Amino acid sequence: MLQAMQAAGFVGVEEAGGVIYARTYAAVPEFTVTPEGPQWRFAIAWPLRASEAQRAAWNAQHPDAPLDVDLGETRMQFLGGAEDLARWADLVESMVANCTTWRRETRQMDEGM
Repeated sequence: MLQAMQAAGFVGVEEAGGVIYARTYAAVPEFTVTPEGPQWRFAIAWPLRASEAQRAAWNAQHPDAPLDVDLGETRMQFLGGAEDLARWADLVESMVANCTTWRRETRQMDEGM
């Protein structure tokens, strides 16, 4: 998986204790890839507590990559393999866009990002 992720263009790919850490690109938080049986569990968290309604809407559209709240942050998980790396990158991009929009919706007009 490590070599497949490097070949696919993920950045900062490294392994520690059986867990792979990487980023889709430098400005996005690090995600983890952990072996789980014949598949791999991809997981990323964003520093935002998405509401139940936001998570439910996302989960209805992305049942294979559900959102939950873990340690106060919105987390997305996905089971897949090396053949799913492009799908994972697309999911991360969509999650980041949604979380950014949700964060902006909580801000007052005169409050910084």
